[in-house]
Amino acid sequence: MNHAHALPLLLALLLPTAYADSIYKSVDSEGNVTYSSTPPAGVKAQKVELPPPPTEEETRQATERIKQQAEMASEMERSRLEQEAREQARADEEARQREAQKPIVIEKPVYVPQPVYYPPVPTRPRPPRPPLPPVKPRPLPNP
Repeated sequence: MNHAHALPLLLALLLPTAYADSIYKSVDSEGNVTYSSTPPAGVKAQKVELPPPPTEEETRQATERIKQQAEMASEMERSRLEQEAREQARADEEARQREAQKPIVIEKPVYVPQPVYYPPVPTRPRPPRPPLPPVKPRPLPNP
């Protein structure tokens, strides 16, 4: 139970209320429902039965439950804060390890030869050569 809801409940249980008064429920011609302590004139009203007021024992039990829930809520809050602290410490440790694993950066440039690519130079096609004249066989020397 939320603490914001517990306080009004506790006050409603502890404060003296007018349980002896009657409550009347009426519906007007437009269908609006109205609750009042006196019956409205000219409208049929229905008397609402109210539950009896809480006993001292019920009030004490309600107060005890509220205290227990408040203790449980503070314990859960403490547990949540501890869990968040553990998660933050683990995240910090992981960040430190990532930082330690970063590559070493060399401040001074190092020459690394790269292959050189020269594109082909466009050339004009050569004109075809004229055919060579036929070769005459030479006579072989006599021995």
